[in-house]
Amino acid sequence: MPGRTVAPQTLKAIEKLRNATRSRHANLESIPAMSRLFAVDYTVSEYQSHLGRMLGLIEPLERAASLAAEAGQPVPVPLRSTDLRSDLIAMGTTQVEIDSFERCLHIPSLSVPGLPGLTYVVLGSTFGGRVIAKQLLKVLGSRGSYCFYGNGQQKWEAQWACFRSDLEKTGEQDVEAICATAVEVFDLYARWLADPLPDARVHA
Repeated sequence: MPGRTVAPQTLKAIEKLRNATRSRHANLESIPAMSRLFAVDYTVSEYQSHLGRMLGLIEPLERAASLAAEAGQPVPVPLRSTDLRSDLIAMGTTQVEIDSFERCLHIPSLSVPGLPGLTYVVLGSTFGGRVIAKQLLKVLGSRGSYCFYGNGQQKWEAQWACFRSDLEKTGEQDVEAICATAVEVFDLYARWLADPLPDARVHA
């Protein structure tokens, strides 16, 4: 119910995560690099530069998650870099250009207990991606490719359901580490996307 106060000890792990990251999520949405995605004069070249910037962060994060995962265990973080590369290639970006996009060198060390915090950020972003893809499709049409923001929603919804279930079963004991990692990742996204795109092309 609106206005109802829930005692902290009764909150589920997912609610603790949402409370811990709510302000970070709002801040990320307000960054010009993200709000620009909804502009009516957005261009393909801007979109390519944006996806390249995202690749420059997500790819190192995926590597860090792989290093942090326990030996023999699957990495609990969806691999989104493949979708980014598919979009870029579909829009004519060459492999040389993809390799030249700046990569983030300041990835935090990830712990096994905190990894679900990264999963929360990555999986959660797929739902907002549907709204972004709908707007991009209106503006860019067939000139754009939307694997990263628009495709595979049923797959992500299924993964989200599994994540929620696992979080409530086993995440409570590590909820502080999970929340701390999620906050750190949101802050990293904000810093990375706040920087001007060094390779942004002239608007078409």
